[in-house]
Formats: sequence, C-alpha cells, structure tokens
Amino acid sequence: MPLPVAPPPPSTDVAVLHWAALTVRVAWTLMVLGVKPRKAVVHEARTHALFHIDPSTPGPHAEDLAARHTEEFVLRAKGATTDDPYAQDWEMPVSPRWRRAMEWALDDDARTVFVRHYGDHRSLARLGSEMDLDRTAVDAIRSGLREVVRRIAVQDGLPLAGWTDERVDRMLKRLAAWSPGPCPATLDVAEGCHQEHVERCPRCQRMTRLLASRVLEVDDLVPPLVGARPTGRARVLALQVHPDARRSRRRLLQEIDAQCFTVADDLVLIDGDALANATPVLRTASECGLPERAHLRGALVEGPGQWSPRGLLGPLPGRARREVLSRSWGTIDGVGPLPEALPPPPSSRPAWAGVGVLAGLCALALALLRPATAPATVPLGVEFSPGRGGLWAVFDVPEEAFVTLVALRGGQLEAVARPTSPADKASLAAGDGSYRVHVVCDGLLLVASDAPIEQLEHRLAEAEMAVDPLATLARSLPEGMVASYAERGAHD
Repeated sequence: MPLPVAPPPPSTDVAVLHWAALTVRVAWTLMVLGVKPRKAVVHEARTHALFHIDPSTPGPHAEDLAARHTEEFVLRAKGATTDDPYAQDWEMPVSPRWRRAMEWALDDDARTVFVRHYGDHRSLARLGSEMDLDRTAVDAIRSGLREVVRRIAVQDGLPLAGWTDERVDRMLKRLAAWSPGPCPATLDVAEGCHQEHVERCPRCQRMTRLLASRVLEVDDLVPPLVGARPTGRARVLALQVHPDARRSRRRLLQEIDAQCFTVADDLVLIDGDALANATPVLRTASECGLPERAHLRGALVEGPGQWSPRGLLGPLPGRARREVLSRSWGTIDGVGPLPEALPPPPSSRPAWAGVGVLAGLCALALALLRPATAPATVPLGVEFSPGRGGLWAVFDVPEEAFVTLVALRGGQLEAVARPTSPADKASLAAGDGSYRVHVVCDGLLLVASDAPIEQLEHRLAEAEMAVDPLATLARSLPEGMVASYAERGAHD
C-alpha cells in the first residue's frame, strides 16, 4: 500500500504570496510612464523587479520596490541613465501610521487631490476643472499636502524638512498607493465582489480598472506553480567608450556579432557569452584606431540576470557600471590589453613619381630611336546608296584597319562608330569579305585608319561650325587616314 504524500509547505516568498499585487503595480507604473503594458513587457518588467526584491520583503514594501525598478527598466530600455539621487529613500518602508495620519488630516478637497493626483496620476489642471477650482487653489492644496508629510515626519524624528518638493512628491505617491491588506481573493475581486473593500483599497481599485480595460487578464494575476521567482544567471561585458571616441562607437557595435545595449552615452553592455565573437572585432578596432586603445576599457561580470529583447534584466547592469570604473583604459576583461594602433602606411607619392619619370624617359627614348616613316595609307573602297531614311554604306578595308563612322543629323555631327580596336568592325561584316552598314542620317562619313582618331570630339565640334561639316571634317583628318563621305542625293 503506497504511503500518502504530504503536500509541499506553502511558499513564504513574496513573489508568490503577492504575485497579483506586484503584477498590478508593475502594469500600473508602465501606464503612468506612457508605456503600453503588453504581456511581454509586463513579464520582463516584473522579472527585472523580482531580481532586486528579497523573498522576505513585506508585501507593501515589495510593491514600492516593484514600482521603482519598473521605472529603472523603462529607462534602461530607452538607453537612458538610471541614477537616482534619492535611492536611499526606497529602503525606508512606508509607515501605516503615516497613511492613517494623512486621512485624518485632510479635508475633502485635499483628499481628492491626494487620491486623484498622486494616486491616479491625474494632472492638476484637469483636477482643477473637475473640482471647479482655479490653478492657484489646486497648487495651494498640493503645497499643503507636502507640509502635512513633512510635519508627520518631524514627529517621527525624520529630517524631511530639508527635502525638495520632488522628493516629497515621490513619498506622497507611495502613500497614495499604500494598501494595508489583507485583500480578498483575486478571483472574487475580479468578479465584482467586496465593493466596499475595493473603494478604500488602492491596490484592488487599480486591479479592477486594469482588468476592465483588458490590460491584464485574470490568469496574469495567478502565480505560476514553479518559476515565480527568476533564477537565471548571465555574463555581461561592460564596455566603456571614451567621450572623445563616440563617433566610432556605432560602427564598432555594428561589427560585433552579439547582443549589445547602450546605457547612457558612454557605456555598452555586451552579452558575455559571445565574448569570443567580440574579441577579434575589439582588437582590430584598436589596431585601426577606431577607437584607439586609450579610449576603451571593459569589465566582465557575472551574476543573477536574464537577457531580454529590451536589455539585461536584474542588478548586473548597475554592478557592471561600477566595476568598469576600476579598470584601466586600454584593458578589457577576457580580451586583455588592446594592441596599439598600427603606424600609417608610407606615402606612395614618391614611388608613383619615380614611375612617371621612368615612363617619360622610356617614351622619349623610343621616340628618338623610332625611324621617321611616312604614315601608311589604308586602302578604302566604299559605295554609298540612300534608303530607309538614311544611307547604306558597303565598303572593303584591310582586316587591321580601324573604321570610324560619323553621321550628319540636322547640322550636327555624331560619331556612331568609335572603334577601340580593328575587331570592332566585325559586327558590320556582310559574310563575303566586305562590310555593310545603314545609318539614319542626312550624311555619312567613313574613315579608315591604322589607329583611332585622336581628339575626335574636338574635331567634330570645329567641323560643325563650317558650311559643309562632313567635308571640313574629312580635310582635318591626319595624313594617312582615308575618308569618304556622302549626303542623301549627292555622293562624294
């Protein structure tokens, strides 16, 4: 007979006991910050917060910390700094007596501003319109709320008298969201039960509003059977780029085949598990001086964390940012000392100058040694005939001859065949040893030569200014070139 198996003891982790409350605070904070609380974003922000919240933290204080770290998550996802000059305030839990004292000390108008402005994030201008008060009166009520908090703190021996208005406002927001509990079952609240409790509990009010607007579903408020608290670990390389080398940072990150997230203006977080891919890029960049080694340093740290599409979740980014400040410039953990920049290559100008001088001397020597011979005349036999709106030309030239064709159209000359080698005339071969071409034009000039015509465009421009452009062009050709031309209705 099998022995009975006792169920596991109930969890004492705040991540399980206050799963619904933490989820509501995270989603609400995202909405206040102007971020659409999609399921994946809520999950990542909650995971980031739970990496920072100790399992034994009291529920109301854990909700405050969840709001703080959700703000941090959003800033990091946007690549902004997360420095908080009053970070120590979050370590002080909100006293239930403070919330009760606030309720006793406030009149109806002050209570409305406290709940709607600090709790629901309603603007003072909108509140003034709804309460039929001018802005001066609403500002006076807000100032009065700040003085109430300072007076309560003084009674408890806390030096809040010197706090700035911004710092006191944050405490007022925490007081407006404070919910003592215990709250009814989540499913009961979702079904519309316990209305009296919901009216006086900010946590349950926010829950019902988020459920009614479909931001959250009931299933989102039920803790998972396993894995409520994240246990992942991650490695991260914090790479700091000197401000003088910021222009090279974007190009450097494009070459690194790994997850990279920019934090502030000078710090980049790189997935430490892909360090093997980043190492050759960092060393090559240092050798090229883009950026140089004196503008780079990095610290490799490992601890609780998890990579996500919006950055590294958990406390590692803050730790990495502190660690990198103790590293020397030019050194990166896991990569070692970076190499010095390679010297610039020597200038090629002297070598090319020598080549030019040598080429000139060789050309001069060849010109002096070449015997003076008269240019050879290339034989040319051509017959022109009009047809199809232009001229046909049937001609016969030696195989080694260059054939240039110039057309006259509307008084302008155009080179329709400009050879670079004797083989260019192969497309005009008729198949019987002769060549044939048809050009739509008013006149056609055919030139046979043993080399391409030099400065052809210049010759065409000068000939166009003459009364008879084709004849003028034919006469301007160098000795040894044979030209024949014709116009429609007249043959030369």
